[in-house]
Amino acid sequence: MFEFTLLAKDKKNRARVGEFITPHGKLKTPELSFVATEGEIKAIPKDILPRLPVQLLIVNTFHVWVKHILEKIQKNGGVHNYMDYKHVAMSDSGGFQVFSMGFGKAHGIGKVASMFPFSASHSEFISESDSKQTTITKRMLKQVQHDNWDKNNPLTISEEGVEFTFNDKKILLTPEKSMEIQQKIGADIMFAFDECTSPLNSHAYTKKAMERTHRWLKRCLLARSDLIKTSSQQALFAIVQGGYFKDLRKISAKYMAKQNVPGFGIGGSLGTTEDEVRNVLDWTIPYLPDEKPRHLLGIGKVRDIFDGVERGVDLFDCVIPTREARHRVLYTKRGKINVRKYKTVKEVPDKNCSCQMCASNVTMKQLNNLFSLKDPRAFFYATVHNIQFYADLMKQIRIAIKKNKLLELRETYGY
Repeated sequence: MFEFTLLAKDKKNRARVGEFITPHGKLKTPELSFVATEGEIKAIPKDILPRLPVQLLIVNTFHVWVKHILEKIQKNGGVHNYMDYKHVAMSDSGGFQVFSMGFGKAHGIGKVASMFPFSASHSEFISESDSKQTTITKRMLKQVQHDNWDKNNPLTISEEGVEFTFNDKKILLTPEKSMEIQQKIGADIMFAFDECTSPLNSHAYTKKAMERTHRWLKRCLLARSDLIKTSSQQALFAIVQGGYFKDLRKISAKYMAKQNVPGFGIGGSLGTTEDEVRNVLDWTIPYLPDEKPRHLLGIGKVRDIFDGVERGVDLFDCVIPTREARHRVLYTKRGKINVRKYKTVKEVPDKNCSCQMCASNVTMKQLNNLFSLKDPRAFFYATVHNIQFYADLMKQIRIAIKKNKLLELRETYGY
């Protein structure tokens, strides 16, 4: 059922165009997955979704589970029916919440960290040239020297799984439970349960978490085999971890490459500088097989998409397009636009855009007024615009790769 075929390669880098066959059609890559956290894309009515250029979306396993949306999805016969969505869908593993509600919360860091502290524990595993790229501030350096970043995790992580506190109740998410939930969601692609670490964790802790992630994959594969009668139409992707440590990324990538899975995720909390994201990909992708797709989890800035595609990434997912739309930030080829700064401009955001907002001649002044009134149309217009921008971006990337002109295309975008 799941077959990945390479259709073209850019002769100047690792970029490639592929086609991944799924139960819900052929997915052309590179592609970005839009985020439907709770089984819907915020601000988009379900009857409008089929009309948008959304070829791939991802559902958050943890949220649909703890917020009891899973029961509704099951009652409708799976996420595709629940959303009235005909294309390819993914479900994550819940592993990112292990980070965001754990060390991420304790360290004050999100998916994209603002810095990687350069400390003795890190310097042993980062080359001199790499360390020069590491972002550092006096405040963080002071904390690195005095704090133990491997303690004070709000979550309890054990070999069995991860214990969360949600609505004052203790809940346990295990590899088996993650597989069960994802099987009930019914997405075409699901991910193995993993521990996403913080960039502030030591090499020793990151190694321990990585090895646990490897063992959890074995349990996910076993659990999936027990559900094979109902989940055979779902592809299970393994996730490479290893933090910001070159040796660990290599170990994890080589281990995952040996597993009988149809694709791979590249996980972890990453940095904000281009070099940090590039390094992680350069340390990982050479050890993953060319004949299987690679998904860079939680990344979607325009510059990072180009960096990832150039290094051989096939799939991405990110909340940026829809989340920033709700905060009045629009994407155009010339760069991002904050609608607040254009509240007197009587022009559409992008004359070349075919989204419903631009095609209907809704000006930035009108859009800003709608936002000020908290009119639902404002959130809808901004969201469909950003979806259209990213859909067009990925389409242009695929075309450029076929023509060996990806680098030239990148120069035309103001990011």
